[in-house]
Amino acid sequence: MKIVRTKDVPWGEGMQRGSYFQRRKKLAGDAISCGVWELPPGRKSYPFHKHNVTEEALLVISGSAKVRSSMGLTEIGPGDFVLFPPGDDAHQLINDGSEVLVYFAMSVSKGVDVTEYPDSGKVHAVVGAAPNLKSLVFRQKDAVGYFDGEPDAE
Repeated sequence: MKIVRTKDVPWGEGMQRGSYFQRRKKLAGDAISCGVWELPPGRKSYPFHKHNVTEEALLVISGSAKVRSSMGLTEIGPGDFVLFPPGDDAHQLINDGSEVLVYFAMSVSKGVDVTEYPDSGKVHAVVGAAPNLKSLVFRQKDAVGYFDGEPDAE
């Protein structure tokens, strides 16, 4: 058993670039990654994305925001639980309110994932874990055929 007193865990910096800004308290877990996150007003969580292997979920503690999906924007607030099954719709959190959104988030990773970014046409392939993490980001339009460049396939 492990008990984590969240009040004693320092805030770590999350993504901070342009309109993306958030911070988190990493709580624990290898198979299940967990954390308490803050998303300030006027900010977005991550670029609009869809995981093909990793399952994500969040529970709103305080504040409000909108979840962006292909179906539009859906408001969420305290007590709302949102599940993002792998291979499902792309998603993004947008805090267009006046107070900080605080939420508990968790994800289950299999040690590999392929994430798609519909707005930019990128694909992110990840395998392993730190310090041996392999991470490749490329534009989907630059994909080549399986046998491209293989001399024995000609």
